[in-house]
Amino acid sequence: MSTTLLPSWREGVRRGQKRLSEVIRVTGAYLGVAVLACVVMVLTVPVLRDQAVTLHKAALTALMPDGIETMLPALGPSGLVPELRSVDLAEVPHRRLLEVKPEPSTEPVARTPPVGLLGNVPLPKIEAAMANFELTEQQLKALEHYIARKYRVARQVVDRIVESALVTGADLKVNPVLILAVMSVESRFNPYAESGAGAQGLMQVMTRVHTDKFQKLGTNVVAAFHPEINIRVGAQILSDCIRRRGSESAGLRCYVGATGPDDGGYTQKVQAEQRRMALAAKIPLN
Repeated sequence: MSTTLLPSWREGVRRGQKRLSEVIRVTGAYLGVAVLACVVMVLTVPVLRDQAVTLHKAALTALMPDGIETMLPALGPSGLVPELRSVDLAEVPHRRLLEVKPEPSTEPVARTPPVGLLGNVPLPKIEAAMANFELTEQQLKALEHYIARKYRVARQVVDRIVESALVTGADLKVNPVLILAVMSVESRFNPYAESGAGAQGLMQVMTRVHTDKFQKLGTNVVAAFHPEINIRVGAQILSDCIRRRGSESAGLRCYVGATGPDDGGYTQKVQAEQRRMALAAKIPLN
């Protein structure tokens, strides 16, 4: 009887050893995966944490109830502008931009001196344009800071460009943030940009098509690279397009020369940047 049971006992031992070996092998594999995951987390968590913090700040800025801003710490270098980095604010609900309330500011309007071809816009015109669009000095500074930082343009130059867009927008009844958004897509605020099709300057004006608009300003197409003149002519073209087509979206398709609804995504790019600029400076879009 014992002789009969011995092979069975040995077979049971072998099976047990085999199972134990499988358990050890599987456990080792899982431990290896765990160690690898820990190493990856140690290397990537700081980056993920920074992105999470950035996203959290941007979400707070977009979704916080009115009046709670004063209870929160500063969101960026100016205390106004959230860090954007890898966060895309293009999808912020339009209703939020309509609800943004400007913060009162008692700071006097201070302008930097003329820079290069950019003159010093008369202070009364700036103040009148700010009143026309109900903008505060604080909002204007936040807008200038956003553009200077994102497009890496000298702050003094950005100040002059924003002032020109503000005053021109008031004269032509065009939202100055829209004018600035067009510049961002057209030239990234490079006054000497030129396309292969002949579009020139900040707003990429087709000078050979719009010579009459330069003549009305008492100059010629050579002035297309003059920032203030280019802004004035480009904004006039945009204003005419919006008036003829009946809306900003249709006007932008007209501005880029699209004959139908397909403009290659141009309108979407401009309006997305317009929303980002407005959100960064807490400017409501009507």
